[in-house]
Amino acid sequence: MNNLLTALSDNIVVDTSKCTGCGVCVERCILDNLRLLLPPCREACPLGVNCQGYARLIAQGKEEEALELIRETLPFPAILGRVCSQPCEAECNRAATGEAEAVSMRALKRYLTDEVTSAAMREPRMAPPSGKRVAIVGSGPAGLLAAYDLRIKGHEIVVFEREASPGGMLRWAIPEFRLPAHVLDAELEPLTRMGVEFRCNTRLGHEIALEKIRQDFDAVLVATGCGEWKRLGLAGEELAGVLYGLPFLRAVRAGEAPSVGKTVAVIGGGNVAVIAAQTALRLGAESVTVVCLESPEELPAFPWAVDSAVWEDVHFKHGWGPVSFSGREGKVTGIELRRCVRVFDESGAFAPRFDDHVRTAMEADSVIVAIGQSRDLSAFRETALVRSGLTPSAVKASPLTLQTPDEKVFVAGDFASGPSSVVEAMASGRKAAESIARFLNGESLTYGRAYRGPFLTDFKVEIQPDLPKERTAQPRRLYRGAGDFEEIEQAFDRETARREASRCNSCGRPVGFYRTCWFCLPCEVACPQKCLRVEIPYLLR
Repeated sequence: MNNLLTALSDNIVVDTSKCTGCGVCVERCILDNLRLLLPPCREACPLGVNCQGYARLIAQGKEEEALELIRETLPFPAILGRVCSQPCEAECNRAATGEAEAVSMRALKRYLTDEVTSAAMREPRMAPPSGKRVAIVGSGPAGLLAAYDLRIKGHEIVVFEREASPGGMLRWAIPEFRLPAHVLDAELEPLTRMGVEFRCNTRLGHEIALEKIRQDFDAVLVATGCGEWKRLGLAGEELAGVLYGLPFLRAVRAGEAPSVGKTVAVIGGGNVAVIAAQTALRLGAESVTVVCLESPEELPAFPWAVDSAVWEDVHFKHGWGPVSFSGREGKVTGIELRRCVRVFDESGAFAPRFDDHVRTAMEADSVIVAIGQSRDLSAFRETALVRSGLTPSAVKASPLTLQTPDEKVFVAGDFASGPSSVVEAMASGRKAAESIARFLNGESLTYGRAYRGPFLTDFKVEIQPDLPKERTAQPRRLYRGAGDFEEIEQAFDRETARREASRCNSCGRPVGFYRTCWFCLPCEVACPQKCLRVEIPYLLR
């Protein structure tokens, strides 16, 4: 009998072609005997989206179920289906083992949001009103996800936004050809329907003060991002025609695009520099060159974004940094560059080194400086600064809870961490929302936060040899010239999406842990995909 009771691994049978790795069986095991092998894609996602799960469901032709599964952890799939940094794909076991290329998870997410109409989705289930009010300053990725999570918990939410429309950097820094305005509006509409109030044209420190918000609300989340752009501080930078990345992109989205001339140079190697270069093309520039310190392997911009720009004939000049701007009659005509021989020091810190003896000149009708962003702390007056831990040079907050020294004030997103990706900012907003919810309920902000759940992450991957190896490239529109701001990337069709989803190796699945199964069957009964079976030994029947 004892031998039979320790044979759990031999008695739990899982059909990996159907298993979504949801973990319901693990939760239902009354003896805590099951653990979930957590696939690296899901572990890498800052929001914990069940990547394997929606891939499996797409492969089975269950698109509505797949989108519902995504929405359990991500209320804005159409946004991340277009601009996610794809950390899941970087860790995909298909690529990590060298056996094949990573599954196109972002493209599959985009496919679902185009394929399934919003009418087919269930409305989120909301808790009864709590009587608590939360103010969120900033409606970028962090603020939006925090608003969603806190509203679901029954709290009254007011979002303050300095611009005329909500969305933050999603609306004003990401071009139409990456994230169309109608897609963003559709993603935000459910928040209004849920009762989230947006107060736009309300800038902190101008139309309203932090002290006033703090008095009127039970908790405050500051998620204003990194909206300040950096300057080079070089001779000639004041010349007409020298533009800056974020203001340039915002002006284009607002219908106030500046003239850029025929030859444009963009200084910087990040994502803002890359999309500014593509935007300049669409404003009529005939030649656009991104000048950056980094080598192609060191570029901080997303590889897929760089590939898109190169595909549109944007040029990259690697290993050069600006020395000064040249001009004539008050207008920029070019830049002088010097050779960069090292970008990072031995510890990996940004510490560029130049060879001043190797220089070159470059002509340009316009120069767009996109060398980074920083926080705008000008709105925080002295009294609020002292209590909230917000100073002109730093933001003091617990890295675990994102609570500042003022217990009512929390921070999130780029404002808390510095520049990050959209998905990382959303995850930060979720972390802050969890802390705020606990604070409002009088609960510990730290208890259980370090527990990762009933997961196993270090396990040998069993590669399924019959899966397709080649990744399906996402369709792209060919850039059609000046004025073409239509979306570049296109969605998979149904056949292509299901074929690509079938490439998923289904790394995650439940396994025995303590090996003392009682064969009581709740795990089998609760499995939503009916892919788990408990084989009861003959002698126990």
